[in-house]
Amino acid sequence: MLHISTPQYYISEPGAIKSFGKTVLDIIDAGKGRFAEEGAERKALIVASPTAWKKTKDEIESQLNSLGITYERAEFKGYPSERQAREYASSARLINADVLIAVGGGRTMDVTKAAGTFSKLPVVTVPTIAATCAAWAAVSILYTDEGDFDKPLPNPVSPRGIIADTNIIAAAPTRYIKAGIADTLAKWYEPVYAEAENFTTKISQHGAKLAHDVIVERAVSVLDNLEKGVVDKDTVRIIDAIIYLAGFVGSFIGERAFGGFAHPFYHSSRRIPSTRKILHGELVAFGMIAQLRFENRNDELEGLLDILGKLDNLFTLEEIGLTDDKDKRVIADRILAECKGCVADGHSPEEVVAAFDKAGETVKSFRNR
Repeated sequence: MLHISTPQYYISEPGAIKSFGKTVLDIIDAGKGRFAEEGAERKALIVASPTAWKKTKDEIESQLNSLGITYERAEFKGYPSERQAREYASSARLINADVLIAVGGGRTMDVTKAAGTFSKLPVVTVPTIAATCAAWAAVSILYTDEGDFDKPLPNPVSPRGIIADTNIIAAAPTRYIKAGIADTLAKWYEPVYAEAENFTTKISQHGAKLAHDVIVERAVSVLDNLEKGVVDKDTVRIIDAIIYLAGFVGSFIGERAFGGFAHPFYHSSRRIPSTRKILHGELVAFGMIAQLRFENRNDELEGLLDILGKLDNLFTLEEIGLTDDKDKRVIADRILAECKGCVADGHSPEEVVAAFDKAGETVKSFRNR
C-alpha cells in the first residue's frame, strides 16, 4: 500500500505572509463544508514561540481580525513532548477551534502537528526559520520534557497549509538555514533502498537528487547574499529545497524504508545532554560523515566534506559534546536498537563507535589542509 501525504497549500515567496489569512479561511471553510454559513464563527488556536510571535504578530492579528477569525494563542517553549501536544489538543477542543496554527521553528511545527493529530484538526504552519523540513513533513519528532528523543509520531496527513515567507526566514540567523541545508543533503546521502525499486523509491531518489544539486550549485552564493541582506530567486530555491523538496521526499510512505545513519545518530545523541546545544542539522551533518566512513563510501566523502565545510557544518566530536567513550557507546547501542534494517544492523556497537571516531578524525584532517 502506498500513502502519499502532501499539503493543500504551499506558498513560498517574499511577502507570503500576506496570503496567511485567506489560506486559513479557506481551510476552515473547507472543514465546515463547501457552503459554510456566512457569519459563522471561525476560531483558531495559535501555537507560537516568543521570538517567532514577535516577528509575525502584527500581520497575523491584522489578517485574522479582518476576516472575522477569532483566536487564542498558546506560547511554546522547551521541547515538543507528547504531554505538551496533548495539552494543546485539549485547549483546541475546549475553545472549539477549527484549525491549529504553528508559528516558529521545527519544534513548534512538530508539537502543533502532533496536537492536530490528537485533536483531529487541520494544521497550518508558518515557519520563521528553515532549519528542517518540519513545516511540511507528516511526522512529529517528539522529545521528553527534558530534551531526550522520545519517538517519531507519524501524522496521518501533512499540514494543510504552509506559509513560508522567505523574507522572514532569510532574516533569521544564518546558522539555521545552514543547518537546514545540511539536513536536506542527508535525504540524498542517507537513504538505503532495497534492490527491487518501486515508484516510491524512484520519486524519493529524484527529489533528493534535485535538492542535492540545487544546494551544491546555489547554497554558497545564497549564503553570501544573506550576509548582505539580499533575498533573491536563489534564496527562494534553497528554502524550497529545505522545506518543499525535503518534505516532499518524506511524503512517500511505502514498503521501502530509509535505512541511513545520520538521523539515527541525531536521535540517539539527544540522550546525552551535552549535545543538545547543537542544532538538528548540525548533528545530522556529523552523522552523514560517520555513515560514509562506516560504509567506506570514500569516493563520496570528499564532495560532502567540501559542501559541509562551506556551510560551516563540520564539527568535531569535542564540539558536539561527545568526548566520553561511555557516551559514544550509549549512542551506538541506541542506534542499533532503532536501526533495524539499516546499514548498522547486524554490526557491533564497537564498529559504530569506531565510525564516530573516524568521522571526528576526518573533520580534523579536512580542516588542517
